Amino acid sequence: MEFIQHTLIRVTIAVSLFIFPVACSLQDTNVNPDASTQTSVSAVLTGAEVALAFNLGVNAGLIANIYIQQASGANGDAASFDNYTSSPQYFNATWRGFYVDVLDELKIVQRTATEQRLPYYSGIARILSTYSFATLTDLFGDIPYKDALYGNKVTTPAFDKQEDIYTALQLQLDTAIRELSVPATDNFGALPGTDDVIYGGNVERWKSLAYTLKARYAIHLSRLNSAAAAQQVLNALYDGSRFRAIADNQSDALVVFGSGTTNSNPFYQQNANRPGWIGLGASFVNLLNGNEVTDAPTKPEGLLVDPRRAFFATPYPTGSNTFRGSAPGIPGAYSVIGTYYGTATSPIIISSYSEAKFLEAEARYRLNAQDPLVKTALEAAIKASFARVISSSADPYATPEKQQAYIAAKITNPDLNTIITQKYIALFLQPEAWTDYRRTGYPAIPPAKDATSAANPEGKIPRRIPYPQNEVSLNKNTPAGAGYQTPALWWDK
Repeated sequence: MEFIQHTLIRVTIAVSLFIFPVACSLQDTNVNPDASTQTSVSAVLTGAEVALAFNLGVNAGLIANIYIQQASGANGDAASFDNYTSSPQYFNATWRGFYVDVLDELKIVQRTATEQRLPYYSGIARILSTYSFATLTDLFGDIPYKDALYGNKVTTPAFDKQEDIYTALQLQLDTAIRELSVPATDNFGALPGTDDVIYGGNVERWKSLAYTLKARYAIHLSRLNSAAAAQQVLNALYDGSRFRAIADNQSDALVVFGSGTTNSNPFYQQNANRPGWIGLGASFVNLLNGNEVTDAPTKPEGLLVDPRRAFFATPYPTGSNTFRGSAPGIPGAYSVIGTYYGTATSPIIISSYSEAKFLEAEARYRLNAQDPLVKTALEAAIKASFARVISSSADPYATPEKQQAYIAAKITNPDLNTIITQKYIALFLQPEAWTDYRRTGYPAIPPAKDATSAANPEGKIPRRIPYPQNEVSLNKNTPAGAGYQTPALWWDK
C-alpha cells in the first residue's frame, strides 16, 4: 500500500515501492559480514524498535485489519485492499520495511552485543527479530530465513519452509530468555535503559514478553493439533502455578509516539497525510454497536454497546451519537480510527496482558470447555482491554456499571466464537487478529463485494498475501503462483 513516508527517532522508514532483493536470518552464523559493529548498539536498538512499531502499524496492521474488516480501504490506493485486488507491487513496502528497516538493524545490535558481551542487548534484539520474522511468515508463508543477510554476496536467498521457521522461532525465544536471565554483571558494558523505548531495559518484562510470544506462536498451530497447541500455550504462560507471561497492563509491550510531525503515531500520520483513505469496517463497528457482524451498517445500536466504542471509533456523522462502518468492498469513509489509536501520541501495541489472558482462555477451552478458569481468564482479558482503552467513564456507555454488564454477558457460557470475537475487538489494529480469524473462522465476517481477481478468483477473504513484485522479479527462488489463498500457509492447511 502506498502509504506515507515516515521519519522517526534516528531512523527513516520509507514506505515506497522499491525493495532490495535481500532478506535476513536470526541464526548467529548468518550475519552480514559487511555490517559495521562500531555503530552504537544503543542508537541502533532505539531506531529498530521504532521502525518495528511503524511497520507493524502501517505495513502489516492496516493491511491485515482491512482484510478482516476492522478497518476499511475507503479511498485512494487503500481501496484495492478492501476488495483484495492490490497489485503485488504494493507488498514491496511490507517486505522491505521488516527486512531492511527492522531486521537488518536488529542483526547489527545482536552481532555487536555478542562481540561486546552484552547479553541483555542480544536477548532484546533476538526477541524483536523473532517477532519480525513471525510477522513476515504469517503474512507471506515461506520466506528467506537461514540463507540471508549476506548483502550482495547472496542476492537470491532461498525460501525456508514455514514449519522450519516456526521451530526456529521457539528456540530463539528460549535462547533470548537465557540471555536475559544472566546476572547484570555478565554484561561487560552499559545496560539497556532509556534507549529501549519499549521496556526501558527491564529484562523481567522482556522475559514476560518472550513467554507470551511462545504462547502466541503455539496457538497458531491449533488447526494442526488443537490439544497439543493448547497445552503448549499453558506451558509457556505458566511456570507451575506462577503466571510468567505479561501479567498486567503496566507490562504491556508497546511503543508510545511523540507529538511532533515526524515522530507521531503511524495511524495518525496516515490519516493526516491521506485523509479519507482509511475508515473503519462495518463488521467491527457493528460489534461495537452491539450488533452482529453481518448486520447492515445502518442498523441502530443494540442493547449491549461495547464500552470501548467512543475510544476505538469516531461518531458518524461528526457530532452525533451514532457510529457506522464501511461495508466490505464498498468505498466510503464513515467512522474512522478513534482517539485511543488515532492521536499523535497513541501507542502501537506489540503484545499485551489482555492478549496473554485471551491465549489462556482459548487454551483452557480447547482442553476442557467446562473448566471454570476459562471464564476467569476471559474476564481478565476483557477487563484489561477496558482498563487500557477507556480513558473516561463519563461516556454513558463506559460507566463501571456498563462495563460490568458487558463483561457478565460475555463470560456467561463462553464458547470459542465468544473468546475469539472478544479478542478480535481487543486486538483492534493488530495483525494478530487476522491470524486468529484464519485459524478459527471467527468472527464470521462476510466477504467483500466485487472481490474477485486473478490472485483471488473466488473472491474469498484473503488467507495470505502474494509475494512482493520486486522479490518475484529479482529473486529466482521466490515460489511461483502465490495469491491470496494459495499456497496455503503451513499452519492453515
